[in-house]
Amino acid sequence: MNKGSQVLIGEASKKSGATQRAIRLYESLGLLKVSRSGKYRVYSQDNISLIKIIKEAQTLGITLADLVALKGDQDDFDWHLVSEFLVQKQEAVDASIRALEQQKQRIQHYRVSIDECLRLLDSDL
Repeated sequence: MNKGSQVLIGEASKKSGATQRAIRLYESLGLLKVSRSGKYRVYSQDNISLIKIIKEAQTLGITLADLVALKGDQDDFDWHLVSEFLVQKQEAVDASIRALEQQKQRIQHYRVSIDECLRLLDSDL
């Protein structure tokens, strides 16, 4: 990648939407390998794309610890492993949705029961 497409951390932060502190954290965790120019970190478009992927993963409930485990000691993520992880994550979300639907039905049942009790109380007055 040519130097013209490399930016300093402030610009990388603006382009990725991640704070400078978050970007440094990703680097310290080994999720991001960044080149240096003298004492400055320089970020390529590939780095910025990866920062965006990390941020998006977090919005899906994937923790930084999960990402570190998925990356391991490799230079890049094992995308097959990431895909398998996402399948498991989706199955967990599906199970949570089923549990919430059951809870919603129970709440509706109790509301109907309570409303009926209230009607009976009101009719006795």
